Amino acid sequence: FFDDVNAIIFLAPISAFDQVLVEDKKVNRIEDSLLLFRSICANNLLGKVNIMLFLNKIDILERKLKAGVKVSRYVPSYGERPNELQPVASYFLSKFMAVHKESTASPLRELYTHFTKVTDTEATAALISDVREMILRKHLQDSSLM
Repeated sequence: FFDDVNAIIFLAPISAFDQVLVEDKKVNRIEDSLLLFRSICANNLLGKVNIMLFLNKIDILERKLKAGVKVSRYVPSYGERPNELQPVASYFLSKFMAVHKESTASPLRELYTHFTKVTDTEATAALISDVREMILRKHLQDSSLM
């Protein structure tokens, strides 16, 4: 019953590295996002559906890092890497990309990634345009026109 699904848009608030779930105080919100992302990637019914991964709230992440909030305190696997925006964002991106690679149901599935802050309307409009293009490309491939 997922035959007409064109794309999956997955938003992960990477600024939430220092937060836990309300319903389970032992589960880090980033870890929860990774688990949910893994279950979507591994779902055979969605195996041919491309994924747009929006690593969201990059602006809030930057503010937290500048305020001195240490990622390694909440995400021990981050280790001794620099507590700066670029290395932190790259680390979280690599975690999601690894989950996609390890658990994807089909090698045909593409993963499109973007760092976002939804309050930036111009960037959000560009992302929506990318989504439209991805869906169009998928339809052209499915109809053997590409």
